[in-house]
Amino acid sequence: MNMVRAADDEPHDRRDGRHFSPSRALEAVGERWSLLIIREALFHDVTRFSEFERRVGVERDILAARIDGFVGAGLMREHRVGGGSGETEYLLTRNGRNLEPVVIALSTWADSWAVSPDTERALVGVDRVVADTPPASQLVAPAAPAAAEVPALEAPERLNIRISLLGSFDLRVNGVRIGQLAIGSQRLLAFLALHDRSVARMSMASAMWPEVSDERASISLRSALSRLAPATRDAILCTSPGLSIAESVIVDLRDARSAARRLVRPGHAPNDADLSPATIALLSLELLPDWYDDWVLAEAEDWRQLRMSALEAAAGRLTSEGRLAEAGGAARAAINVEPLRESAHASLIRVHLAAGNQSEALRVFDRYRALITSVLGLEPTPLITALVADIRKS
Repeated sequence: MNMVRAADDEPHDRRDGRHFSPSRALEAVGERWSLLIIREALFHDVTRFSEFERRVGVERDILAARIDGFVGAGLMREHRVGGGSGETEYLLTRNGRNLEPVVIALSTWADSWAVSPDTERALVGVDRVVADTPPASQLVAPAAPAAAEVPALEAPERLNIRISLLGSFDLRVNGVRIGQLAIGSQRLLAFLALHDRSVARMSMASAMWPEVSDERASISLRSALSRLAPATRDAILCTSPGLSIAESVIVDLRDARSAARRLVRPGHAPNDADLSPATIALLSLELLPDWYDDWVLAEAEDWRQLRMSALEAAAGRLTSEGRLAEAGGAARAAINVEPLRESAHASLIRVHLAAGNQSEALRVFDRYRALITSVLGLEPTPLITALVADIRKS
């Protein structure tokens, strides 16, 4: 890591015989791009020019000038990888690393002034109006137009944003898939999409970066927010209390959860959409498979339990309506979620019995019995055994 290698700095942080000067350091870091570059070096161990360029999104000539300024001010030093012929790394010196509390303090102060994107856009609009307003001496009061001549204000176009968490992460804006979205942006959107309410920034940062201090976690969160692609920023509502997904954003997990809860609610008749093939397909999908963050795994287990119960309930409803092919699909989907779950196998046996397929019902029972005997050393309970007891007697 660059922190370790940077520990080999010269004892007095000299370059070309020049002592470090606080005034020169302030000149080097006293603008937006400089602070962003220092932040990446401090908290994300970025050392190479190409990586600074990619993560910060700064023009090459500006980046080169800023890094030259850091080197000249004694905040960074050059290091050739693999000797004199390798790529140059820019490592923070001791004085550069000492900027950490300054960057943290600035980020904490900025958090306290957080405003929503709508408010920020409104403020920008006010600034433009003020900038474009001529001096008072040049203003002439126009004649008041008739009521019919007053133009109607057009509402700003609202983006149609959809976030998918089931099966895999996917983001679509106005029907167009946003490809090559940075993993940091995916994690940020996924975390907020998993919550139905606003999440405090500190709570969110601690959950997403549990292995670092609260201060560093807060910096990482701000860094992830700053690197969001423009097309995705409208998906997040930023307020002083915290962050949340904007109300207009459609999240597939939320729709699937609502359908699942209606299916398992006692005494509640689900609507036609809850029993549709599309809903059964949605209930068959895992939540963010191959994501292993603790905050994902906890939600994934809750979703697994809910969707198994919902699929079994759907199989029962569809069986009672005589839609046996669809009922069989729902029951098999429940079995795929947890092959050792007895109630899922029982649902499929009931579907076969309703269709008069006794041999299929026995085959499902025998497979299940062999499975739990070999894996768990158990026998089926009387509840599922009773379903095929009459068939065994005949």
